Amino acid sequence: MTLPLIPAPQSSTLRAGPGEPLTASHVDALADALSPWAPRAAAAARRTLADLVSTTAPPAEVTVTATQDPSLAAEGYTLDLAAGSWALTAADETGAFWAVQSLAQLLRDGAVPDLQVSDAPAYPVRGMMLDIARFYFGPDDIRRVIDLAASYRLNQLHLHLSDDQGWRLEIPSRPLLTKMSAAQDVAGGQGGYLTLEDYEQLQRYALDRHVVIVPEVDLPGHTHAAQVAYPEISPDGAEREPYIGTEVGFSSLHLTSDEAWDFVDDIVATLAEHTLGEYVHLGGDESLTLTREQYVTYMERLGAVAEKHGTKAVFWQEAAGAALPPGTRLQYWTSQIETDHIAQVARDHDVTFIASPATRAYLDQKYTADFPLGLTWAAIVDVREAYDWDPVAELPGVPAESVVGVEACLWTETPRSFDDLTMLVLPRLPAVASVAWGSPKDYPAFASALAQHGRWWDADGLVFYRSEQVDWT
Repeated sequence: MTLPLIPAPQSSTLRAGPGEPLTASHVDALADALSPWAPRAAAAARRTLADLVSTTAPPAEVTVTATQDPSLAAEGYTLDLAAGSWALTAADETGAFWAVQSLAQLLRDGAVPDLQVSDAPAYPVRGMMLDIARFYFGPDDIRRVIDLAASYRLNQLHLHLSDDQGWRLEIPSRPLLTKMSAAQDVAGGQGGYLTLEDYEQLQRYALDRHVVIVPEVDLPGHTHAAQVAYPEISPDGAEREPYIGTEVGFSSLHLTSDEAWDFVDDIVATLAEHTLGEYVHLGGDESLTLTREQYVTYMERLGAVAEKHGTKAVFWQEAAGAALPPGTRLQYWTSQIETDHIAQVARDHDVTFIASPATRAYLDQKYTADFPLGLTWAAIVDVREAYDWDPVAELPGVPAESVVGVEACLWTETPRSFDDLTMLVLPRLPAVASVAWGSPKDYPAFASALAQHGRWWDADGLVFYRSEQVDWT
């Protein structure tokens, strides 16, 4: 029997026996045991397990222990489930929360298996990026994405908040951004934006699920929408019309003007003040109108602005080679850019890397050449391509310890609804999540578990792609 756990644990032992029905006694005892030291995990247990209990089985006699064990690896946990006795240990509250997410999968069909699990993640940063700049997904949809990410033990949601097509976050000192630059999307629709109250509530919702939101405002390129509202920050100061195309690389802020840098300072200050996590993402990709010297000079100054406002920065990989503040993270996305200098940067500077290779982790790429959603500029990415790769191998020459995370990215040139979103994300997000967790590689076992998850998605009304690489029957 294949356990339905995704990501698969580092080790597990399924013992003989049919197991027993899940009852309210199990849920209550687990929540009570977790409450003193892992209250968010206790709340998750009541929230996610209560609907799975048997309505016909009598209350069970069960003993549950939930113990914090700092000797375990960070975010690690163990489970020992047997008839009448559950034991959970976790390194920290986050590990306890992930243990509950695993229990929610193990118990989804209402029976308690007799097993042992020992687990911990390989990478501390495990994320998903959602582009709400091109096509606007609002707070309700973002919450559903957070729930989906947390269910696969991802701990970061990277929100792409600005691009050529739209601006999606309230900046009180720059009201024209939401008045003029948020009113459209790539499909010619009405667009929208997050108020700062929306943003705070989303962050708190995410943190309750041990997910941190990393906001991204892309600079100095991908800034046409901002220039619609404030043309004085552009290189020529000319007025601009809203853009609903999908070309990239044509826009840039003015590199040296006071007006442009005052704008940047306002944006970074607002992000730093209102973001609960320690990182903000400041873009830096596809600035195709700049020379390398211009670009590096700009990114070094941008890094200093982030440092001035007390926040750490993430940049796309093009920023490798600039003198950036210690602790900066660089997000790798394409092998079309030379990696030699990236390896040198990793050796010589205090920066780390998040692996998001477009050929593996970009969920906007098509599953097949004729699939109706998605693009093909990077690759055809089906389930196995999203599953079968090694983050360190994607960055040749970079020390393994400098690769701190993995992130799946969903750009939104083509989705037009939440169903479109889940069609692109499922079933590839669980595959990338398995890479991020560092699960032992076993594609047949993963595909078997994925088929079970497909049945659950059907039951939950989630639209997904039935890849021919998986037997869904």
